[in-house]
Amino acid sequence: MHSQMNLSAAQFRILVIFYSLGDTILVVPGSLTADSKQEAWIPAILGVGVGVFLVWMYIKLSSLYPNKTLMELNEAILGKWLGKFVSLLFVASTLLFCSQVLFYVGSFLTTRIIIQTPMLAVHILFMGIVIVGVRLGIETIARCAEILFPWFVIPFLILVFSIFPQIHYENLQPLLEVGVKLLSDLFWYLQVLLLSLLLYC
Repeated sequence: MHSQMNLSAAQFRILVIFYSLGDTILVVPGSLTADSKQEAWIPAILGVGVGVFLVWMYIKLSSLYPNKTLMELNEAILGKWLGKFVSLLFVASTLLFCSQVLFYVGSFLTTRIIIQTPMLAVHILFMGIVIVGVRLGIETIARCAEILFPWFVIPFLILVFSIFPQIHYENLQPLLEVGVKLLSDLFWYLQVLLLSLLLYC
């Protein structure tokens, strides 16, 4: 692997779009609508707002500490032991979420597209791709993402625009019927926001 790897802003943007939309399409709609029903759009908007704030905060922190990695940043801001603990939590949550996404991909493909294929085979195939990508480096993954981006965007836009005629605004009513759950979701987002501010301010 290369000792120094650089991504352009466009490559990073494409990787973020791929990850965000892929995870959002597979997981978020079902879990949001199961809990919040017709009010699922409200926590979704709140989640986007919190995410945008966190991105802004990380950009500001990276401008204050331009030569530090995320792990070094945690130790510089939070101190040695708390910084190491937060970094450990970050690594553990990354491993957990990656395995979760792998399960979602396998579950989606074996229940919707390749129904008779064992899920284990799909997991092995995708893990093989991940291993090869890690061996070749993030630049290779980013270049591959650039090539595949138009082939993803065009079907995605066709899907979104073809769903527009099925939108009925009366399905949003009655508004705030699931008030308690909605308030708990809002409280959870505010907790994440306040915790982030306390840790990094």
